[in-house]
Amino acid sequence: MTRPSHAQLKLIEVAWRMRPPRGDTVTTCALYRVGGSGVEVRSYHGNEHDLLGSHRVVNIRTARQLAQEWHEAMIGKGFIDANE
Repeated sequence: MTRPSHAQLKLIEVAWRMRPPRGDTVTTCALYRVGGSGVEVRSYHGNEHDLLGSHRVVNIRTARQLAQEWHEAMIGKGFIDANE
């Protein structure tokens, strides 16, 4: 099975950036247009190559909802917005 390349992903927007209360490693959640159809929600540490997880959904609305759920889960684990 062939895995899609990063070239098939086009950044739509960064949903959020968070870090632990003690530390500076930033976790980012971003939405990408996927080659073909759909939107992929991706979460990564530092850079896009350190992928924590991803999930493909059918549209941008659903992608934003999922990103918000992931954001709330990160807050529940004690993470804070990276801009604070």
